[in-house]
Amino acid sequence: MGLAQLDFSPHSDGESKKSKGKNAIEKVDNTLTQELFIAICSPIGSLKETVIERLLNFVKINYGYDVEHIKLSNYIEEIDIDYEDTSSSAKSIIFNQYFNKIAKGNHIRDTFHNSHLAEKAVESIYLSRLAEVKAKRPEIEEGDINPEHFESRRKLFLVDSIKSKEELELFRKVYTDNFYQISLFSSLEERRKNLARKGFTKPEIEEIIDIDDKQNFNHGQNVRGTFVEGDFFMRVSAGNTPEIERKIQRFFNLIFESSIVTPTIEEKSMYLAKSASGNSACLSRQVGASIIDKKGTLLATGWNDVPKFGGNLYTSDYVRDHRCFNLGYCSNDKHKDELVENIIKSLLNDNDTRQMLEKDNVVDLDLVKKIRNNLRNSKVKDIIEYSRSIHAEMHAIIQGSQLTGDKMVNGVLFCTTYPCHNCARHIVAAGIKEVYYVEPYVKSLCLTLHDDSMTENEHEVEKVKILMFDGVAPRNYLTFFTNFAERKQNGNVIPKILKNLSPKKAKSLQALSTLEQQALHSLGQQTKHSLSKN
Repeated sequence: MGLAQLDFSPHSDGESKKSKGKNAIEKVDNTLTQELFIAICSPIGSLKETVIERLLNFVKINYGYDVEHIKLSNYIEEIDIDYEDTSSSAKSIIFNQYFNKIAKGNHIRDTFHNSHLAEKAVESIYLSRLAEVKAKRPEIEEGDINPEHFESRRKLFLVDSIKSKEELELFRKVYTDNFYQISLFSSLEERRKNLARKGFTKPEIEEIIDIDDKQNFNHGQNVRGTFVEGDFFMRVSAGNTPEIERKIQRFFNLIFESSIVTPTIEEKSMYLAKSASGNSACLSRQVGASIIDKKGTLLATGWNDVPKFGGNLYTSDYVRDHRCFNLGYCSNDKHKDELVENIIKSLLNDNDTRQMLEKDNVVDLDLVKKIRNNLRNSKVKDIIEYSRSIHAEMHAIIQGSQLTGDKMVNGVLFCTTYPCHNCARHIVAAGIKEVYYVEPYVKSLCLTLHDDSMTENEHEVEKVKILMFDGVAPRNYLTFFTNFAERKQNGNVIPKILKNLSPKKAKSLQALSTLEQQALHSLGQQTKHSLSKN
């Protein structure tokens, strides 16, 4: 069949008035939607409610958007599924409420899929879109409604809140350019106070924070892993609530290009740190760091990799590359395994211990295997001293010290990951006064070993402050700060009318509804499969 025989006409009756007489680019632009989809991810106890309330009010008043607040936890309550209440009389009412909701959410993920709650949100959004078409075009049968009947809506859907990587992945794949995740963070001490005000006891606070952070099974919550993938990071505390409105305004200025916004020193420095991480060939994780002086001038960047003779680190253009990936194994993991085997050998060489491990005068190999696995999953797994790689922070400190001398004193270090306790002592000794990070690092004993000189309290002035990064995520640095629209006309700044602006990035509405339907199809298949099993 030739091109002349193909039917390129739209599915609806005739060409739309908006598209008539326009070229192909303009016709595609007419399908772009102004809808926005924002998801919140935050560790339990953070000042989430305050931010959500102010965000919804801001976009409604200033940009003329309708807003809809979607709480994923409501779906947990609504989904009818066999679930046994696990409330304990030894626990407070508020703890039992939170714990049961988390446990039922895990059960739902295990029964269906880790993205099931996100699929329910997509279903709700799609049905609202369908209802608007039916209200405006009652003459169209529901089965005849297709993507071309949908119209762009000046509407914001705020999803509160996502707890797993799969939920984030679904929203990103369905809503792509129209979707943003805001990762909210309050300090651990502030979160403890907030939970105490809600009625949690001290032991319950530690337990619920640990459960919320990351559960070590496939269908459990993983706030830690989801949080770090945010598009915009916001550090909030009771002491900086006046700043919330300003941060929200800046965020939407970037989304809509409603004002000229340039990167902060912190955003630029974290972007450089993230860029540096791409140099790493470490088998465990890629980490990057950058250091600036008190005036904001870049002193050095660094990344984690194996040092080479003569100074600095191995790179791909170095002929004799002896990094771990070329050796075929992780040095740290190998030596931790050898440590475990050494402990097992010591136990078997001790007569008294050996007798305890014997059954009918023969060593119980199943028991030895169990001990071996328990040792590997103990604090042994947190050992980091056998790594051949120099850490990103140390690399940046060495480079900066060689090149800039004492300029590093009172400097600021940016690292893609919370510093480990090995790096902590070098950071303190180098005279660095602040550290900003994105990804938590649970193995770190920074504050345990160096609480005399390091703190997470942003108001402390006599210690090195370790603070969560605040601002545009490195993954969106070029999106927000390059490829801007025309800024001037006849030499004058072009005025912006907020309620007429469209988002800088947008997806075709026709593609959007198709992707939503794919998610709904998956949702229906999972529900059908679950019912058949029962």
